[in-house]
Amino acid sequence: MVLAAEIESPDGRYRLPAGTVLAESHLKWLRGWHIREIEATPESTAQPQDVAASEPAATPEETIRQRFAPLAPEEPIVITLTELALARAETLAAVRPARPPAAGRQKLADVPTPEAILASDPVLVSLPEVFMRIREVLSDPNSTVEEASAVIGKDPSLTAKLLKLVNSAFYARTLRVSGGLPPGPVDTLSRAVMLLGLNQLSTLAMGVSVLPLFKDIPAGCIDLRQFWRHSIGVGLIAKLMAVRMHDPSPERFFVAGLLHDIGRLVLYKQVPAAAGASMAEAAATGRHLVEVEQELFGFNHAELGGMLLHKWRFPESLEQAVWRHHAPTTGEVPLEPAIICVADMIAGAVLPGSSGERLVPRHDPAAWNAVGMAPADLPELVETAEAHFEVICAMFA
Repeated sequence: MVLAAEIESPDGRYRLPAGTVLAESHLKWLRGWHIREIEATPESTAQPQDVAASEPAATPEETIRQRFAPLAPEEPIVITLTELALARAETLAAVRPARPPAAGRQKLADVPTPEAILASDPVLVSLPEVFMRIREVLSDPNSTVEEASAVIGKDPSLTAKLLKLVNSAFYARTLRVSGGLPPGPVDTLSRAVMLLGLNQLSTLAMGVSVLPLFKDIPAGCIDLRQFWRHSIGVGLIAKLMAVRMHDPSPERFFVAGLLHDIGRLVLYKQVPAAAGASMAEAAATGRHLVEVEQELFGFNHAELGGMLLHKWRFPESLEQAVWRHHAPTTGEVPLEPAIICVADMIAGAVLPGSSGERLVPRHDPAAWNAVGMAPADLPELVETAEAHFEVICAMFA
């Protein structure tokens, strides 16, 4: 059935416009509003309307609270993040993950294994030459600054992006904290390598060099701009936490944040129907997308992403950070996945962007303890990340 006339909730806060194709969820709303009669026409005689447009419009504050709904509201970390998110409700509520197709629920018996998914895409198998050369430099303990600079310099676009990042106010701030702030602009790759260190700049270059591999995601699966905004937000927060902990190689945390949901891009690229089905199921049931992926596929995006980085021979610490960022406390608590787990929750709560998840990631107390973050530390951390967020995002546009 299709609504012939607009319906408004008794309190005036929600509406269903004329032309809405009524689903079971709409009928539940109508019963909850104590509406027993409606004007409707058979669906075959009306033009179907986008399901997303027919959902009752929630206020920004309600949208934020919905995103926190599965979390324990009495947890101090959750309380503080909720307060920070509500203070930014207008901005955050405007970012909505792509709405999955209404017919998203389907049989998924034919979803390939992670190994088959990764093997099926020649683009993921045949990596850019610059990536493979950087990987060789990174794995050779005898590599020199000049060799690294020469390899990276063969890709002008990558070179320009790296120099912009190194010269940004965000990098100036983190270098100042670590005592390595340069006296002037960093205008050559050799100087950038000397400033950050060969391993750190090479790791950053590897991470940035693979991003163009995912530019052809099918339309309607995901808003790529919002995907990368979330990923950059996680990277910024992860690096800030690593610097705060005086980690000697904080760059790997930015790269891990940048790539933490890369497995989800593989799903959108290789099995878009299955990815859409998981998003539809998560939206319909109010569950976290990673949990639905595991249930429907037998694996999740974090596992797939970790396998991809292993296939690409990224450093093991990055592979583990991606693979375990939703389950960092299985066994011992390695720092890398713990930081990405915490950064993912913070960015999902208070920064714009989405990789497809509609909810704030779960609170893992052991991960928060491992990184030494307390509720009182969050406001300053979030404000610092916000101060640099748009500038860094623009560099990746």
